[in-house]
Amino acid sequence: MKTARSLATSASLNPDTYIYKILPISTEMVSISSDDSLRVLDPPTLELRGAIDGVHDGVTCLSGFRDRHGLTAGRDGLVKCIDLRTRNTTLELSEEKKPAILSTACQENLIATGAELTNSQATITVWDARASKRSLLRYVESHSDDVTDLCFHAFHPSILLSGSTDGLVNLYNTTVTDEDDALTQVSNHGSSIAHTGFMSDHEVFALSHDEIFSIYDTNRSDHVEVPTPAYALGDLRPQLQCEYVVDLVSSGSTGTVLGAGSHSLHQLDVVPLRRGSEWTLDTANTLRLPGAHGEEVVRSLCFSRDGNTIFTAGEDGLVKAWRSPEDPTVTAKAKDSASTDKKRKKQNHSDKDERERFKPY
Repeated sequence: MKTARSLATSASLNPDTYIYKILPISTEMVSISSDDSLRVLDPPTLELRGAIDGVHDGVTCLSGFRDRHGLTAGRDGLVKCIDLRTRNTTLELSEEKKPAILSTACQENLIATGAELTNSQATITVWDARASKRSLLRYVESHSDDVTDLCFHAFHPSILLSGSTDGLVNLYNTTVTDEDDALTQVSNHGSSIAHTGFMSDHEVFALSHDEIFSIYDTNRSDHVEVPTPAYALGDLRPQLQCEYVVDLVSSGSTGTVLGAGSHSLHQLDVVPLRRGSEWTLDTANTLRLPGAHGEEVVRSLCFSRDGNTIFTAGEDGLVKAWRSPEDPTVTAKAKDSASTDKKRKKQNHSDKDERERFKPY
């Protein structure tokens, strides 16, 4: 196990304000918080570059969209595309009945939103940002409860993944308008979905609110229900000796990692997942963030675009930056420091020799 070192901490927010999510967008680090604000931070220092107060009446979601634009959504039923340079809203979307939005995803010009269960419908809506007057697609029957997470496939932008508190993880072909025909795969995780996403070109993961983790194979024919996962890792808490799992994220050079937190021990472990003959937790290469966010829960975890810096945000209202001790910039600084110390000691020793040489009897 390695131990990360803290690089920077943001200014604290008002008491009892906590951060929902942080995300690197272009050259900025962007956050949304429980006071309904969007903040833009400088990634190296975490100093505040700007803020938008009241971005939503109950902000819930943050995604990256196009260059220097962020996409937000909220319980007010609105979706906003915000230019991070000017802080202006350049696009606003909403459905007629404006159900509370709990999840968003973006891919090229497509925007997908997942809604809270309203009038017996948990709606997934897909928009084309170039023609935003009306939605392209609405899927209203595939989930029977809140849609908690959405994700487009990185290499096949028409493929959309959804997760819900009904325990289902669904795949859709968004080039198909009929919902029954668009739904290509259903995986029943058996527990309320907190996060879902793509592990590879043909594998998706499901992480439940009670930390049950599984990976499902998508190399199947259309309209096939998947009764069992390809890899069922089960409850991650006893395996990782943690109290909660933040999320799974891509770290660039390391691949996919998950954040395993313990608020009672004041720590967060960043654990890689490895794909050999099967998926495993590479606990031997865990990176520990000591202190983390104290006794408060870590809500969000992400990496800088170069993969060298880890950012965390928590219910203490802070954003923190961390770096692995093996990072080349850290190593270089350590070597420079050691070299300076060595020179200083050598100089001190030389000075002492000179003093001893001319010391009177």
